[in-house]
Amino acid sequence: MVSVTGHVALDPARALLRRDLAALDDLVGADPQRAEALAGELAERASALGDADALVLARLGLAEAVQRTGDSAAAARLITDLRAQHDHLGPEAAVRVPWLLARVFTDLGDRPTALEHALDAAAACSDDLPRRLRTRVFVKVADLLDELGAYEDSRTWYERAEELAVGDGQLHLLVVNNRAYSELERRDAVAARREMALLHELSARYDRPLNANTLDTVARVHLLCGEPELAEAAARAAIEANSAMDAKNGDDAPVCLLTLAVVLRVRGEVAAASRVLDEARAACAREGFGTVRSQILAEQAEVFAALGDYRAAFETHKAFHAADRELLSEQREAQARARQAVFEIDVARQEAARYREEARRDPLTGLRNRLFVDERLPELLTASRSQGRVAGVVLLDLDHFKAVNDTYSHEAGDEVLRRLARILTDAVDGCPGPESFAARLGGEEFLLVVTDARSGCAADLGERVRRTVEETDWSAVTPGRAITVSAGVATLAPGGDKASLLALADARLYAAKAAGRNRVDAG
Repeated sequence: MVSVTGHVALDPARALLRRDLAALDDLVGADPQRAEALAGELAERASALGDADALVLARLGLAEAVQRTGDSAAAARLITDLRAQHDHLGPEAAVRVPWLLARVFTDLGDRPTALEHALDAAAACSDDLPRRLRTRVFVKVADLLDELGAYEDSRTWYERAEELAVGDGQLHLLVVNNRAYSELERRDAVAARREMALLHELSARYDRPLNANTLDTVARVHLLCGEPELAEAAARAAIEANSAMDAKNGDDAPVCLLTLAVVLRVRGEVAAASRVLDEARAACAREGFGTVRSQILAEQAEVFAALGDYRAAFETHKAFHAADRELLSEQREAQARARQAVFEIDVARQEAARYREEARRDPLTGLRNRLFVDERLPELLTASRSQGRVAGVVLLDLDHFKAVNDTYSHEAGDEVLRRLARILTDAVDGCPGPESFAARLGGEEFLLVVTDARSGCAADLGERVRRTVEETDWSAVTPGRAITVSAGVATLAPGGDKASLLALADARLYAAKAAGRNRVDAG
């Protein structure tokens, strides 16, 4: 399978698909609804090309578009369905999945669970992944740490994100905007003003106008600093920019309108504030955006009070609390559904992993079995060759094992096999090189694989096992009869493969038996 983030040359159709996936990543923030349609089209193209990595990324783009339009529950279902259908995710998808889940659980008001997913995404980040993705992941971690009160840790993550973002105007402004908003939420006017000044500086440096989201932050900072005139100008600029620039979330329009309404009320223009709130309600009239709806009601109550209509203010205040309770209930229900979906997928994946593991273990001895050897040994040989290591094998056979079964019973024979497995496991645990292992191929035949067999390591291992078996006290299992093994040793020859390696080891095992058994033939 070709990795989306790899450097393997692609045919023109796949190369075009990847360029379009990059375009989807840009579009999903600017216009989530158009991104939904594009993601569906890219998924169909990826499926037709048999490009599994691209198909996963297209579906994740669809999930992000759905989340940004306000339907977090639907986004959660898309993500969990995708995880259920794919056992292995490419490097980029392995980061995008937990990052999107962090966004979903943030929307649902469950910050601790969101942070867990965000940290999982950060842990999966590597330097060869797109810088934009890594920056957004780090910003998400910083945002959540800030919201959970871990302010110093939050600042550290913002710094990491900013280091990545330098040179990319859009990313750099994103990081500073979020950091400014965190200072705003803490009501730190000095720090918020400092970040606001940096936003204007970066806008000039990169020759990039501030987007609606950032202008809304600027408006709120001015309001915090007691500058309502400047706040109104920024709020109106945010509303104007919302339709023309890269709005980052589907609820930007009502949020910007809400900010303007607050500014107008503070300035004493309460009738105008009331009209703007009507626009804000209309902007989020469809499903979703429960948090913004609740905030609009709270502000509407303030406006009615400022107009002297205390009955309307009281009724609206009651409606706000009812909406707030309903929102909390919906969030809890959605959290439960999302957690259940994630839990069910995780359990299913764990069960599948357990079944795969069991299918590759010998039930009697607990060693790896022939299926595992057939699947894993070729990969290890290729890796050893590419890394300059010498792979080796020891093929062992219990001497006269049929006589053990016939004389002492099959139960005794099984105990001999289990004890031998423990000897082999202990022996291979001390071998150099990663991923050396012991396996039972069937009956009384065993295999030891050494992934770094330089300087006669495999031959030494075979002789050490032979001597250990010979010197073991077997009297409790086979009284009056010693147990011995014969072995053939082989190392991977240049141009060799699994078949030639095992054939050589088998030939040498046969030679060891023909020479009298209880010996090792290493050629």
